[in-house]
Order: sequence, then C-alpha cells, then structure tokens
Amino acid sequence: MASDLSAQLPDIGKAGTSVLSPREEQQLGREFMRSVQHNLKLVDDPPSVAYLQGLADQLVISLQGSYPPITVFLVDDPSINAFAGPGGYIGIHTGLLLTSRNEGELVSVLAHEIAHVTQRHLVRAVEASGRMSLPTMGALIAAIVLGASNPQAGEALLASTMAASTQQQLTHSRSNEQEADNIGLDLMASADYDPRAMVAFFEILQNNQRSTEFSAPEFMRTHPLTLSRVADARNRAEQYSARAPRDNTTFELMQARAIMLDGENKTASLGASLKKSAWTREAKKYFNALRAAKKGDYPQARAMLRQLMQENRHRVLFPYSAAQIELANNRPRAAGEVLSRALTLFPGNLSLIELYANTLLRLKQPRPAMEILKIALRKHPEYYRLYPPYARAANALDEKAEAYRALAEWQYAQGGLYQAVDYLEQALKAPGLPPYDRLTLQARQDMLKAEVRQREEPVSQASGDHPGNAKQ
Repeated sequence: MASDLSAQLPDIGKAGTSVLSPREEQQLGREFMRSVQHNLKLVDDPPSVAYLQGLADQLVISLQGSYPPITVFLVDDPSINAFAGPGGYIGIHTGLLLTSRNEGELVSVLAHEIAHVTQRHLVRAVEASGRMSLPTMGALIAAIVLGASNPQAGEALLASTMAASTQQQLTHSRSNEQEADNIGLDLMASADYDPRAMVAFFEILQNNQRSTEFSAPEFMRTHPLTLSRVADARNRAEQYSARAPRDNTTFELMQARAIMLDGENKTASLGASLKKSAWTREAKKYFNALRAAKKGDYPQARAMLRQLMQENRHRVLFPYSAAQIELANNRPRAAGEVLSRALTLFPGNLSLIELYANTLLRLKQPRPAMEILKIALRKHPEYYRLYPPYARAANALDEKAEAYRALAEWQYAQGGLYQAVDYLEQALKAPGLPPYDRLTLQARQDMLKAEVRQREEPVSQASGDHPGNAKQ
C-alpha cells in the first residue's frame, strides 16, 4: 500500500553530500562491525537473524534513491535497545525482541534505525569532527554506540580514538530523532504495518522509565524521547489510513526461540509466565519443544516438532529446529534426512543449506557439502556464513586453493583485512592452480591490498569528492 505522507518527506538517500565515497562508507561499516564483534556478544542463530533481515527487507522496498545495503544482526543483551552504524549495519538487542508486544512494535524500531542509516546521521557527525582514518572513524562510532549498553567498552574505545568530549557531537539530536521518526512511520505504512505501533512502543518505554524510577531504557538514552516527540509521532501516525491487524505467529515463534537462547535463568522465569502469555497455540507448542530439547528430553521434543511440521508445512523454522534437535541428540544421519526433505520444500534457503552442509561434514561427506555450498555461494557471495564450511569441505578434499580463498573471504567479512590478504597469498601458492583461477585470485588480492593502503589514510574534507550514498 502506498504511503499517505511520502510527498511530505525529504528525498531519502539525498541527506546531504559526503566526503566518503560509497566504497569508503562500506569500509567504514566493516571497521565499525569489527569493533562491535570484539566488544559485544552477537547471537549466532541463522533463523533469528534471517527473520530480522526479512523485516528490514520489507521496509526498504519503498525506499527511493540510493542507500547502503541494510544488514541486521542480533545482540545478546537483555536491555531494550537498537542502534544503527555506518554502512547500513543495524543491531537489535534480544531485550527489544522480547519486550515488544507484537511485530509492529519491533518493526517500528527497525524502521527508525533504517531512517538513521538513510539520512547518514552518525556518519555526517563524524565527518564534521575532522580528518580521521577509516579505522579511527569506525572505532569512534562504535565507541559512542556501544557506550550506551556497555559503558566500559565504550569508554575504552573512546580512550583509544579521541577525547570523550567528541561524544556530544555524535549523540542523536532532536532533529535527527524527529526525522528518523517521520521516515520510519512512512516506511511502516508502505510495508503495510500500522504506524500507531511506533507510538505504542514509545509508551512502553515511558512506562518502563516510570516503573524503574531513575533508570531510563537504553533506547531512550541514545534516542532522546521527549513529550513533544511522542506527541508529534502520535499526531503524524493518526494521519495514516488504518491497517488490518497482522498475524504475529512468526514474531511469537522468534520470541520463543530468543527465550531459549537466553540461558537457563531467564528461561525459567519467562517460562513460568507462559500460561499468561497471549501467544498462539503454535508458538506455545514450539516453545515447549525447545524447552524439552534443552532439558535433554529428545523423544518429546522430536514428537512435538514432528506434529508442528505436519500441521504447518509452510514454516521452514520447524524442520530446521527438528534437525538441530537430532544433532543435539547425536543423530546426524536423522538430521540430514530432515534437512534433505526440507530443502525440497524450501530450495535455496540459506539457513537450511548451512546446517545441511555442516551436517554432511559431520557425516564425513565433504563432496556433496562442497557442491551445495558452491551453488549457494555463486548466487549469494555476500552470505559469508557459508565460507567456513566451504573451506572445511575443500580442505577435506585437498583443494587447498579453494579452502584458502574461502577463508580469505570469511576473514574479510570479519574485518580481518590483513589476514584475508595472507590467505589469498597461500591460495596463490597452491600447487596445480589453473591459470584462470590464478588470475582471479591475484585480482582479488590486488583489490584487498589497495584497500589496505587506503585504510590508514585520513579522509580529507578538502577532497571535493561528494558522491553521497550508493546502493551496493
């Protein structure tokens, strides 16, 4: 459904010029993520991350103009928070997922953070603070973002980059927040979510602050929530036409999964209130299956997942979870059978492919694992999680050049630029390398070496290069 207010909004992607080229902004994003991965505990759960990424993909469909690709990741942190970094990286805390009462409230925060990315609020503030190298700039942004939820990490990063007084320049201003609210509301409406969910979430934050008396939720500290801001959002939301209620079952399934990933203590307390929950029967049964598996009652968990798969053949999450349960019960062959059947129903699903390839490697079947991964990576070279199992499969088959190439791409994705160059050097030394493969590897290594040289150079504000954002 088209937005009601899109004509009143600024052109997204045209939020001012930049001294950073699109390539430099991508590099800045990787430097930012390098600090995030070092200082925060990220949730390593493909279905959960794929769910959040899918929500973001729905929201950006309506965006016009150029913008960085949006990449969402999940942070294992009980606080109610989310943050946007350079290069399109957005972090969502598990506390936010568990606190939201429905998918619309979760989406409202995600839409708000996407707006911060498209308007380049943090990047523009850092650019204004002076000449810096990309690593310093990335670490500085990470210091400000991480300081809200992990003060020690934030302070340590600030001390290693520049004076803490710079922090004031980088906190979101009221105008930034209002702009992000307005664009976020429009993105929600365009994706057919009720914009009033944003106002409802603001009220949750305000109630949370009142109940804790002195401690505001982290999201309110990094995104100042004034009475006028809430009133503005409410008035604007009321101008959109009504949206039909959305099915929240997938959201509830992901909440159930997040609870089980959260550890025994929180699982016990939240599980005790399950009967009072408004979850659907499907979500409750899924939660009970995961809880049974966590307790080691694999027969009960297996039976519940089997029933869920029969009743809901359209949900890829159920065969994925069923296979995980078989692997936890040391039954990789049974897991492989579940995943093989699932891939006939959901061909190309990257989470299934990754788990199936790792299962095949556990069964000592590197050739089929390598083949399925090769096909997937040809279509999705940016899905870096597939590179480690691909490297293991290639190494088991004594294809050293392929193994080192895959490790290089994995290191590059993790911010290990120097290690990536070294792995490509090892790939070039592999015996029997065909001429075309040698040329391809050499070209990739030359590209990364150029990035290494550029990495330490300060970004000059006098360069005259004003390309703005670019969709990669």
